Amino acid sequence: MIDQLKLAKNWEERYRLIIQAGKNLPRPSDDELANMQPITGCEAQMWFQILPQNDRTFQFSAFSEARIMNGLLWLLLEEINGKTGEELSKFDLTAFFTELGIAQRLSKTRLNGLNQIREQLKQQCT
Repeated sequence: MIDQLKLAKNWEERYRLIIQAGKNLPRPSDDELANMQPITGCEAQMWFQILPQNDRTFQFSAFSEARIMNGLLWLLLEEINGKTGEELSKFDLTAFFTELGIAQRLSKTRLNGLNQIREQLKQQCT
């Protein structure tokens, strides 16, 4: 999916791919949502959870009420799940979405939500 986004010819094609990617992100149960941290600053409600693993890596779960955000979250999780704190400290969220041709088209409030996740990664995983 990431390679498809890089090769997409225009924003409409990228948008369609992002919406499709969001379908891969399962809706958490109410109990699971209650254990996730709400992310503020985004247009839609969004939740994120950091799950440290025994092998010093991290797994993450996330969900949003907005389909496009679920696509962006799924792409992000594909990129960061299973990484160590050191690897996450080198991860540049803005560069990742810029490379995919997405960051330039996102509204300020959508970027705010993603930036909140970036801050959580810095504070809790490094």
